[in-house]
Amino acid sequence: MLIVQKFHSIHEIDPEFVGNIEVLLQEDVASFSSLVESHDSAPAGDVFTYFLFFGPTQNTPIGFAQLCLRPVPYKKILPLHKRMAFWNKDPEHWKQVTWQVGDGSSGICVFDPRFARTGKEQVQKLIKEYESRKDIVAQQLSCLKGLQDYQISWETPPLSVKESYILEPLVKACKSYQDYLSGLKAPTQKEIRAGWKELKKAHINLGDYPTVDEAPRDLPVKPEQLASWKKLGAQILTFEKDDRILGCLVVLKGKSGNVFFEPFLFETESEALIMDELYTQYALLKFFEMPESRKCHLLKFGTKVIFDDKEELKFFLEQGFQSKTVTRSFYSRIPELQQSL
Repeated sequence: MLIVQKFHSIHEIDPEFVGNIEVLLQEDVASFSSLVESHDSAPAGDVFTYFLFFGPTQNTPIGFAQLCLRPVPYKKILPLHKRMAFWNKDPEHWKQVTWQVGDGSSGICVFDPRFARTGKEQVQKLIKEYESRKDIVAQQLSCLKGLQDYQISWETPPLSVKESYILEPLVKACKSYQDYLSGLKAPTQKEIRAGWKELKKAHINLGDYPTVDEAPRDLPVKPEQLASWKKLGAQILTFEKDDRILGCLVVLKGKSGNVFFEPFLFETESEALIMDELYTQYALLKFFEMPESRKCHLLKFGTKVIFDDKEELKFFLEQGFQSKTVTRSFYSRIPELQQSL
């Protein structure tokens, strides 16, 4: 039997648990601060609950789950005659519950593998508890395909089931970037080498700044973005030409050798000198230079890269990255709400 602790704000979670949460989520976030930023920047009205799970003999969390309650905009979706039924106050309290950790790339929850079975049972109980509430009229569950299988007791079938493809990390399997590049299939290798040659031909230099304070002052990003990167302890990689910053990569070092890279392109598409692929390759070049690194993750908008079309993954898979599938199932008990909020 697991013990569950609920927190209705991420800021309520005891600091002593943060390190263990980062270990549980090491494959998906660089640090706990990423979850804090996501919490603080959420739309007004969103209410989160975070669940920490403890084993019978552990005083550190062995599991983590998260939900979001979002108000249903009943005034926008209900027909006039229903909105005029002023005696019915139920719609004012309607909510959708979304079960997913962070952006959903971890699915509904994350557990130490030793507690996977009992963890699933406990989370299933929580889902049942929330779906029995009168104010919960819609649910969305994000499950890792083939790994998570949670059941809904509502009689109505899901209105939609959508699969998304999450770009997973490249695992370090050779000693150097050159060894890695030489191990790729000939067409992929040829395309990447051609990109590097074009970069050299255009006299574009690579910059490497261990901290935000050391990065060029004319980095074209907002001050609040720089402040966020600094708080996260980011390293900055740049593409530079004639004292101009054409693009950069933010590097975040996570737990257990997980390294996260996020590209930022500053050129216009019509005048771009740097092919998009070179941002990935610069990340890999730096990744192989880091002796402690084990897995290279790519981010977009601060979260894992997510594709709706599996074909878009192809080139990344050819380069050695992996993928997983998240299934998002949406259920509604009111006919007026046909899609997830």
